Amino acid sequence: MTGSGLLDFLISVVGLCIIVGLIFIALEKISPDEWFKKIGRYAIGGAALLAFLVACKAVLFGGGGMAGFGPVAIIELAIGVIVLIVVVMIIYMAVDNFCPEQFKATVKYVIGAIALIVILLLAEQALFGGGLGMMPRNLKLH
Repeated sequence: MTGSGLLDFLISVVGLCIIVGLIFIALEKISPDEWFKKIGRYAIGGAALLAFLVACKAVLFGGGGMAGFGPVAIIELAIGVIVLIVVVMIIYMAVDNFCPEQFKATVKYVIGAIALIVILLLAEQALFGGGLGMMPRNLKLH
């Protein structure tokens, strides 16, 4: 184990904690019920555990490093989550004002399910895709 490998491992662990924390906070806001929250938590927790195990393997046995995510991926994930929550709140306001009473709960449930899918896609890109591609990677400031 080298000092560089250990630092890569620590960076991976901190990145995982930040990403998982952001997703769990977002799940509290947009999930239509506890069952969807549980699915989201298991999906994100399981993916984070796999990423952690890959980081452990890289540090202990060498090979490919884990740091497929970094500060840019975390910022992009936070932007995506904020935009999603704002859009969901606006749609919920429209549903409250324009949807017939007997359909409101069903429409909100479907919107919440779609929002959960979007959050899982954002998390997948942040954890394993290296970010969402919103910001340039090789930005040079002169």
